[in-house]
Amino acid sequence: MKNKIIILTVFAGLLLSACSDYLDRKPYTQPNNEDFLKTRENVESYINNLYTSLPAPAQYGIGVRGEEVNSDNILSEKYDMRLNGENNQFSGSDDWNKGYKNLRMVNYFFHYYAVSEVDETDEVLSLRGEAYFFRAYWHFYLLTRFGNIPIMDDFWDGNATLGGLQIPATKRADAARFILNDLKAAIGLIPEARANLHSRSKYSGLRVNRETAMILAMRVALYEGSWEKYHKGTDFATEDNSEEFFKEVMNWGDQYLFPAGLTLHMTATNPKATNIDDAFSELFNSNDLSNISEVTFWKKYSIADGVFNTVTQQLSGGVTDNVKPSGLSKSLVDNFLNVDGTPVDPTDEKYKDFNEVFKDRDGRLLAMVMHTGCKFKSNSLMNVRVYDETGTEAEQKEKNKDISSPRLNGDGIYKNVTGFHTRLGIDTTYVTGNCETAHVMFRYAEGLLCYAEAAAELGQYNDNVAEKTLKPLRQRAGVVYVTPVADPHFPFQGLPPAVQEVRRERRSELSLQGFRLDDLMRWRVAGTLKGVEGRGRGAYLGKDGVLYLSFSPSLRKEGLNHVLTDNEGWMDPLREYLPEGYKFNEDRDYLLPIPPDEIQMDHELNQNPGWPTK
Repeated sequence: MKNKIIILTVFAGLLLSACSDYLDRKPYTQPNNEDFLKTRENVESYINNLYTSLPAPAQYGIGVRGEEVNSDNILSEKYDMRLNGENNQFSGSDDWNKGYKNLRMVNYFFHYYAVSEVDETDEVLSLRGEAYFFRAYWHFYLLTRFGNIPIMDDFWDGNATLGGLQIPATKRADAARFILNDLKAAIGLIPEARANLHSRSKYSGLRVNRETAMILAMRVALYEGSWEKYHKGTDFATEDNSEEFFKEVMNWGDQYLFPAGLTLHMTATNPKATNIDDAFSELFNSNDLSNISEVTFWKKYSIADGVFNTVTQQLSGGVTDNVKPSGLSKSLVDNFLNVDGTPVDPTDEKYKDFNEVFKDRDGRLLAMVMHTGCKFKSNSLMNVRVYDETGTEAEQKEKNKDISSPRLNGDGIYKNVTGFHTRLGIDTTYVTGNCETAHVMFRYAEGLLCYAEAAAELGQYNDNVAEKTLKPLRQRAGVVYVTPVADPHFPFQGLPPAVQEVRRERRSELSLQGFRLDDLMRWRVAGTLKGVEGRGRGAYLGKDGVLYLSFSPSLRKEGLNHVLTDNEGWMDPLREYLPEGYKFNEDRDYLLPIPPDEIQMDHELNQNPGWPTK
């Protein structure tokens, strides 16, 4: 099984729709409910099918690299409707249906599982542990979107009557506890669950494993703890169990994750690394992550087997969002520290120079954002310098042929609206056509950040915590660790310096990996994106700046005059789309609406705050 790509073919007909809509249906490819899940081979085939629902780049698209258009990390001409208060009462339907559809598939497994205890080998127990992981994963998916949710801990087809479907929602704290209990079952802490996940080393991270379950548990506990702390006193949190959940995060770290023997992928241990961004970059631009223990769970691609993606091709060509012209935000770029550990002053005049933005900065910024010296447009290097206008037209063309600036002209998804292209995930050795770049789903670094944040929230962040968490992350990025102090330019003010600094580190380490929206929601700071100042900016495009001057006079006249900027020359791509800025509804949009048809059918459900009840 090692390095084997999981072929997910069995039970394809199980891809059903909503939870309640399909409670009375049987799987289309059902051979025999009572007998099928009796052997290890059939159990493995069924569990393999559950992997198809996990998020990973499809053959065409950039997957998670473009997902954070729903936050302040990516600005797009197709702005996020939720951030602008444009969601409607049906906006939660897809998420609700997706979550409960996948829970039904997992509970079908538990209901019809028939392997005798005599035949429950270590392999079978680990596969059963994977099922507990998936049940936890999809309950958490629903929790983050809807808050109080009905717990689906059984196969409800037998209750597919109007009376049987009257299932009350479980309050969110208890739902989180249920999820954590499933993850304890997954790793063998609850013997009667008859499950015990293998460690990462068994399949080199290609299957769900103990370490991944630990990291998910820390993610769940941190989410719920911070949600209850920061939403306390609002309709979104009726109680405050934050201390319990923050302690749970630290307990998972101390008791299980730290002793697991995982290590960060560091430049010092990589003989091929030459730059401060190499070790971090290799987590996202490599084909094979089997020997990088930091990546606890990942997806492998193989062109020979017809399992490939085009992420490298699209990112290297300039795509940041597959739907509309877009670009990374100045806010994201400003988040990264200088190599001496000090924060940047985003008002400093030197940052009007595009190239100065990247000098002596955190290596993760260099890995994440395209800059001079990076492979770009498949066959050239990005090179931003002043265009030499002397000589004849032919001489100018020859003298300036090395210039390759961000794609600010034209239209379509290859056009960049901020000047900052995504670099994270580009395989720099192969930048055209189909590729096999691996997809990271869980990393040890996330566990470190969860631990550090919980400690900071409990007032227990100290040198010992820093030594285990932020210091090694900063070391890998080539940044000196400095004791946290308040930063007057940090987006979220009024926080203890340790909390502020952990939040900065989280954004630097986890951006463009699908975390940012959840962070904004659990910290209750989505409202800070409201208004003209909150809609985001891009690079400086004033006529005295090197980015503007890197274009030929004809391109300046014909193309750059269409680029939206503010009165000071900074790119302002949403100026005309959101003239008054985002209009996030803080009394409603922190949770999605429960689909109205679900409430009509299940009278025990209550609609989320701010949404119509009928």
